[in-house]
Amino acid sequence: MVRKKNYNVSENRAAPVGVISASLERPKPGADDACIDMVALLGLEARFPQRIKTLDLRDWLGRGIDDWVCSSGFCLKAMLLSGARATASVTTYFGQLPYLFEYLAGSSQTPLPQRPKLPSDLSPMHVQHFIGWLQKRAQAEGWRPSSTRNTYRGVKAVLAEMFAQGFIEGEPSRFFRRGALPWSSEDSLQTSLSDAEQERLAKAIKSDLVDVHHGRLQLKQSAVQGLRLLLVAHRQGLNPTPLLEMCRDALAPGFLPGTILIRTAKHRSKKIRSNVGRSALGRHASNQPNEQADEQNLCFDLSEGAVLQQAIASTRELVGEAPSAFKTRIWLYRAEASAGSTKRGNITCLDSKSLNRAIEGVIERRSLLGDGGLPLRVNLSRLRKSRFDRALRTADGDIAITANLMGNTPRVAGVNYPSMNEARKADAASFMNGDYTVLMRAEAQAPRGNEIRPVQVEPFKVGKGSISAPPSPTPVSACSDSISGEHAPNDGRSHCDRYVMCLFCSSFAIVGTVDELWRLFSFQMFAQAELDYLDEALGPERTTDGLLEDLRDRYRVVIPYIDDFTQRQFARSRVAQARAKTVSGLHPYWQHQMTMSRRARHRASAPDLRVDGSHGDTAIPRIRGTQQAGPRA
Repeated sequence: MVRKKNYNVSENRAAPVGVISASLERPKPGADDACIDMVALLGLEARFPQRIKTLDLRDWLGRGIDDWVCSSGFCLKAMLLSGARATASVTTYFGQLPYLFEYLAGSSQTPLPQRPKLPSDLSPMHVQHFIGWLQKRAQAEGWRPSSTRNTYRGVKAVLAEMFAQGFIEGEPSRFFRRGALPWSSEDSLQTSLSDAEQERLAKAIKSDLVDVHHGRLQLKQSAVQGLRLLLVAHRQGLNPTPLLEMCRDALAPGFLPGTILIRTAKHRSKKIRSNVGRSALGRHASNQPNEQADEQNLCFDLSEGAVLQQAIASTRELVGEAPSAFKTRIWLYRAEASAGSTKRGNITCLDSKSLNRAIEGVIERRSLLGDGGLPLRVNLSRLRKSRFDRALRTADGDIAITANLMGNTPRVAGVNYPSMNEARKADAASFMNGDYTVLMRAEAQAPRGNEIRPVQVEPFKVGKGSISAPPSPTPVSACSDSISGEHAPNDGRSHCDRYVMCLFCSSFAIVGTVDELWRLFSFQMFAQAELDYLDEALGPERTTDGLLEDLRDRYRVVIPYIDDFTQRQFARSRVAQARAKTVSGLHPYWQHQMTMSRRARHRASAPDLRVDGSHGDTAIPRIRGTQQAGPRA
């Protein structure tokens, strides 16, 4: 049974939803719907991961699209009240709506379609026109394909809610074509840090924390908390939101001595993840009390457990003043300046912006540089990918073990976390320039079996005064000696009927007429069908049946070779005519052979794939010539 998402955290949210769903009439949004105070709507206990608590669309009023603006605000409010969408998701949709409004308010450069002034005027053509407009906008501003796709998805979610609320009539599947903006492979902007970069970053964080502890460095409380979070993120590679929302009861004893369990929660999937970390070290008394301890050896623990305990202990007196939404958080601090809804002196919690300021501070203080000589670029995504690299090395390349260490499935870990940083590129270049060359030379010197090669095909030219007899037609093309050829029975009277071997025989001949090329392309279609069946029946791996594998190898060689030499040897117009004739219908001989093959496979409940030494063109079923006196097309 599919689980339905529910982000409802307030009982007051159910009442407005019931009123909306009970009404059979289309709702009438007003100007008040263009501004949504999410705190007043959802309550103080609601989650606001992006720190945005007001969705204000009133700047778009008075531009001729008021109905669109008010309806969009009404739909955002309905999604919030329903509990089916997280506040972070609705906030993302709100951020994508200006692109829709800009399209609606702009003037169309083409007479059709006219921009819809009301939601009820929307048609499938408008949706496709908006997608084209969005793609042109993305191309002009240099967006990545994922950015264009995410923008469309956000707008689509609001339009889908308009269908549900009755603002737009019709079947949504007619408006939203599948694969309108298909997923395309692109390199991630975030790559893992190299080992050298990770070492420099770890030393910088350690130096800052040690200096703060001994009073040599004065930092704001938010910067100190950011350093502590950065150390845990570097060691554990946790996702940003679970790490920022880590609770004060996240620590638990580990199963092994000297370890702890760090619990984090993913709000969307309702999953609790436990990561193993190092616990705080115990303090041992010195054997020589009068001995002066070295400043660097003073007891200051930088394990994950100790750093988290420092963060909890240093903010214990702030819990009583913290808002209800932050009372259980670890990364509390007192705001040094007013920012948004947070006033100076208020108790707040680390978010992405304050964490970025802390990261920029440590990079500037320690002059951290990347491998390329530029300032080191650090974020939690790069730290998580670096953790993936370390886990992959620990697991000796086993993606299943690595995914388990990361807390993901192998598919998610394999798709999202591998990356190519500068150090890996240098290693790859070194391998291609050195090791790969050695391997290829060693492989070239290794003994090999007989290689299957087709004959060098040259068009057979028949002149008016030519003494030589024209080649005999065959179902493949033609043969200069069908009785005494390489693969003929060589009994002096029987013609060769092993048509699979034609392109591997020195007696193969082709003049290049449209009719001949038609027979050749028909054989190519037959060979492709037989190869597909052999691949399905035998599997991708090579089997011990030498005859069948030889037949499969010949099909694999001859199919692309036909395309190659026909394009090189004959006029394009003639090849195109023959191709068109093949598409309209195969040569009767090969059409008959394909029919016989399908019937034989259908009759055989457990087909025995065997080939004898006298097989004709194929193994399943075996093809023989229809005329012993001489094959004719």
